[in-house]
Amino acid sequence: MITNNAARIGSRYAGEPSARAFRSPKILLIFSLVVALMLLRPAVASAQVSTGDILGNVSDPSGAVLAGAKILLTNLDTRESHAVDSDKAGEYEFTLLQPGDYMLQVTATGFQPYHIDAISLSAGARRRVLIQMGVGNVSQTVEVSSTPPALETDTTAISTVVSQSAVQDLPLNGRNYVQLAQLAAGANEGTPAAITNGNRPDDRRQSSSIVVSAQSDTLNNEMIEGVDNNEGTIGSVGVRPSIDAIAEFRVQTSLFPAEVGKTPGAVVNLITRGGSNALHGSAFEFLRNDAVDGRNFFATVGRRPEFRQNQFGGSLGGPILRDKAFFFADYEGLRIIQGTTTVNSVPTAFEVAHPGNFSDVGGPTISSSTFSTPGFNYFKLYPAPNSGTNSFIYSPNNTYFSNTVDARVDYHFNTTTCCLRVTPITV
Repeated sequence: MITNNAARIGSRYAGEPSARAFRSPKILLIFSLVVALMLLRPAVASAQVSTGDILGNVSDPSGAVLAGAKILLTNLDTRESHAVDSDKAGEYEFTLLQPGDYMLQVTATGFQPYHIDAISLSAGARRRVLIQMGVGNVSQTVEVSSTPPALETDTTAISTVVSQSAVQDLPLNGRNYVQLAQLAAGANEGTPAAITNGNRPDDRRQSSSIVVSAQSDTLNNEMIEGVDNNEGTIGSVGVRPSIDAIAEFRVQTSLFPAEVGKTPGAVVNLITRGGSNALHGSAFEFLRNDAVDGRNFFATVGRRPEFRQNQFGGSLGGPILRDKAFFFADYEGLRIIQGTTTVNSVPTAFEVAHPGNFSDVGGPTISSSTFSTPGFNYFKLYPAPNSGTNSFIYSPNNTYFSNTVDARVDYHFNTTTCCLRVTPITV
C-alpha cells in the first residue's frame, strides 16, 4: 500500500512541468529521503505497538553498578536468544521483542550466576527488571522462579492487557473478544442504541461497541499488530480474528503514546498467535438450537421462531524448522439463522370485503371507484389477520454467515525476527 502511494506521488510529479527539477541530484536526494521516511515510519510505529522491551540495571550486593555483566535473554517458546553486556552505568536493554515468556541469565566474573525462569512480556510494554548479583563462584546460582508484577514506570499510558488464557478460557457469547475489551478499566459496552452494537437492520455483525471516557463508540482506534483495523464506514472493527488466533490484546484508555494517537476513544490492539517449537492445535463446535427454547410469551399463534447458531473450526501451529521457522493457521465458521417475531396491522375482514370502507374502526368511507388499478392490486396483497381483528404475526429469519481464516509464518534471522504474515480475512 505504501509503495503504491510512493509510486503515485512520483508519477504525479513526473507529469508536471516542474518534473525537470528532479533531474537535479540534490532534489533527487531529498525526494528519495522523503519516500524512505514514508516507507519506514509505519513499520517503526507498528513495531513499537506490536513488540515489547525488557530493560533494567545490574548491581552488586552493595548497590553499586556492575558494568560488563553478560546478559542472555531467551524466548521460551521459540528459543530465540538475545545477548548484551551491561554498560558503564550498569544498564541493559532488549528492544523489539515479540510478546511471550522469556528466560533471563546473567553472569559476571566473581559473582554468582543469576537466573530468572520466566518473564512475561506483552505487546507495547516496557518491562523493567532490576538485577542484584551475589558474590560467589560459578557453582552457586541465584535462581528466581518469576518476577512480581511491576508498575509501568516507563510509560504514562493507562491500559489493560487481556492475556491469551483469558481470551480463550473465559466464556464469551459468540466467541467475541470485544466483550473482554468492554471490561477494561474506564470502558463499557455503551448504550443499546450504539451504532456498532450489531443490532442495526443494515449491519448485524457481532457487537464491536466500546465506549471510553463518554466518547462515541465510533471514535476508537482498532489495530492488529499495530496496523490500522478500522472499518471506514461506521467506525467498527474491520477484521475480527477468531479468538484461537489471538495471543493477547491491549486496551489503552488515556494518555496515549505518539505511535497510537489520533483518537479520543480507546485504542484496542490485537496481537495474533505465532507458532512455537511445540506442535499445538484445537478443534471446537458450539451449537444453539430453538428446540430447547421456550416460546415468546406474546407470540401465542404461529410457529416458534427458528434459531440455529453453529460456530465451529480449529487451529494448528508448530515448527517448520526447529528454533528457526514457525507457522500458525486457524479457521472459524459462524452460521446464524434467527427468527424474529413481528406484529403488523393489516385490513380487517370487513375492510377486505368492502374496499375503502373503514367504518368498522370509526374511519371514513372512500369510494372504490377512486382507486387506481395498481393501488387496488397492492391492497389485495395484505394477508388476512391471524391474531385479533387486524393483527398479523409472522417470524422472518435474519441470517449471518461468515468464514474467518488466519495464517502466520515467523522466521528468525540470527538474533532478530522477521515475520511473513497473512492478514486475517473475514468472508
